[in-house]
Amino acid sequence: MTTGARHGSEARRDGAQGALPDALEWPAERLGDALEALALGSGLDPRAIAAPVPTAGHFRSADALASWIEQAAAHLGVEAEPVSARYDEIDAALLGLAPALVWMRGGDAPRFVAIAGREGRDLAVLCADRSTARAPVAAISGRLCRPLEAQVLPEIERLLDRAGVRPRRRGGARRALLREHLAPVVIDGLWRLRLPPGAPFRRHVEAARIPRRALGLVAAHVSAYALFLLVWATVGRSILDDHLDEGWLYAGALLLATVVPLRQLMAWLSGVVAIDLSALLKQRLLAGALALDPEEVRGEGAGRFLGRVIESEAIEALALGGGVASVAAALELVAAAFVLAQGAAGALHAALLAAWAILVGALCARFYRRRELWTAARLAMTHDLIERLVGHRTRLAQERRGRWHHGEDEALSQYLLRSRDIDRTQIELAALMPRGWLITGIAGLVPPFLSGAGTPARYAVALGGILLASRALQGLSGGLSSLASAAIAWRQVATLFQAAARGGAPPPPLPPDAGRTPPAVAPGEATSGGAAGRAAPRAPVLEAHELSFRHQGRARPTVTDVSLRIEAGERILLQGPSGGGKSTLSALLSGLRAPESGLLLLNGLDRHMLGAAAWRRRVAAAPQFHENHVLAGTFAYNLLMARRWPPRPGDLEEAEAVCHELGLGELLGRMPGGLNQVVGETGWQLSHGERSRLYIARALLQDAEVVVLDESFAALDPETLERALRCVLRRARTLVVIAHP
Repeated sequence: MTTGARHGSEARRDGAQGALPDALEWPAERLGDALEALALGSGLDPRAIAAPVPTAGHFRSADALASWIEQAAAHLGVEAEPVSARYDEIDAALLGLAPALVWMRGGDAPRFVAIAGREGRDLAVLCADRSTARAPVAAISGRLCRPLEAQVLPEIERLLDRAGVRPRRRGGARRALLREHLAPVVIDGLWRLRLPPGAPFRRHVEAARIPRRALGLVAAHVSAYALFLLVWATVGRSILDDHLDEGWLYAGALLLATVVPLRQLMAWLSGVVAIDLSALLKQRLLAGALALDPEEVRGEGAGRFLGRVIESEAIEALALGGGVASVAAALELVAAAFVLAQGAAGALHAALLAAWAILVGALCARFYRRRELWTAARLAMTHDLIERLVGHRTRLAQERRGRWHHGEDEALSQYLLRSRDIDRTQIELAALMPRGWLITGIAGLVPPFLSGAGTPARYAVALGGILLASRALQGLSGGLSSLASAAIAWRQVATLFQAAARGGAPPPPLPPDAGRTPPAVAPGEATSGGAAGRAAPRAPVLEAHELSFRHQGRARPTVTDVSLRIEAGERILLQGPSGGGKSTLSALLSGLRAPESGLLLLNGLDRHMLGAAAWRRRVAAAPQFHENHVLAGTFAYNLLMARRWPPRPGDLEEAEAVCHELGLGELLGRMPGGLNQVVGETGWQLSHGERSRLYIARALLQDAEVVVLDESFAALDPETLERALRCVLRRARTLVVIAHP
């Protein structure tokens, strides 16, 4: 293995034709086994089911292979994230990629390398016999980049020959020229395996090794606190006994010096735990936001969504910090109770401390109730403000000036009262409780002092315990108040957190011909609205049988018992009155909504078999104007976001061609950046008609089997409409247009 790895490294350095040992590469027919073995070896706990098996059809193109790998990983219960890296950064990318699957191009048949981990500058590779071998990263990158380097090596060799470069300097010159030519080239064919966002959060936490680090944090804190108490006990007793020994001083100094690295370890562990847990929480909330049903999103409002975002930040800041502080304070409180029990007042002091801790908990409960009311008032004000900002132009035009600020003073007054209540409770928790304990603790020393019981050493221990308990109570009050705030914030974001787990079992990988795109049909071959005039029936693309859908909160269904059959190449015009359910039906056909009852098939497969994402890739929709958006980004991104990003040169060329066919060429000429011009609310402003044609172009460039256009031509003048319609009829394979009569 070492010899083969060295040979691969030399191939990378000199551009020679080398190869990794066959044992390090998985053949194409065992790609499913490689995914399963890599998931098992990385602790991702895949499903205990048979590994999927690819066929020759899955290797026809890079896109087909990528789609199969992603679906096969989902079939196993993990996620395959596609990764790309520049040629000059490929070594660093491979070192930080594990667990990952790497597609080794070139040769007679596709082969793959399964990277299980990193060992210094080497990679731990999972072999085809499921053993693990070690290979230098240069060997893997050399094999990966060899087909790319082979394209420019002949030209480089001719250049070196003409320049008369000496043999001993030829290797360095070759490497420099390769970097110069290929540095900006992006290399794909890499997939990182990880848990899906919807997996149980416990598995994400365990995979990130957070419990182990949290236990280490607790152990470090307990050790540091115990060493501190030991220093205090040994040195303090020597002082009180009036025979301070130099050896005890040195011992105390050494113990204090040991506390310093423990404190540093605590700071590092708490930071790592907080950062990792925060990242997992944000990923989960983002996945949940993207998994929400459109009806849920539509019913929320922009202000409430902003409130959820604000509260998610509160969870991150308060829950993590408050949790660590509460655990540390609880440990210190137990230690303080033990110290107090050894003091002059004995069990009386420990009982007083327990009662005071219960009082702190009661105050925290009152703080929770007041914080809940304050949060509700603040979020209501946020929602109202955002809604007013969104409708500001309408209010300026149609609402009387005297009513612009109606209700704001009352809301501010309520918010001020809630703020005063919560500030008062926070003062009680942060200031009065620790200081009140100092008075109570000292008062607890009065009975033994009056009775003459106890020694000076025990009084000193009691005073030390009082100070330790005061510090612990201060940390406990702050930590519990933070946890209470985080619990209130959790009620706002729990929906997003739980939404990430929706969807049930992922679909199995598709056979190579399932969902295969039919050949394009010329516009003249299809008649509007039916199959008349064709010699032979075509295969149905979309089939609906007794579809029904009811909007949430409505008594009557919007769509009832709809059955239809759309064949490849057909052009369908769907007309009807407003409110008749046309847009709802288009949302059902395009996968934006799930039917309440009935059966909907795309190329013979239902939505559960294909998956929601795969369905939307095959059926492109341009929703109505008020439900479609220009995102803040370049014009090219808004055009190609449904196709791929970053784009390939051919994608940009086709996007520009579609724009010219739709009459957007003049717009491209006006914008200084052309396709790279930033558009959206903070960029170049597009007119109503330009937005409509952008939405049409976005749907066409998705290269889907079926295109559904909902009121997409309503904002166009007759001449532009005719031009846009010709483009749509020419480019859409199967077309459904929704319009008013």
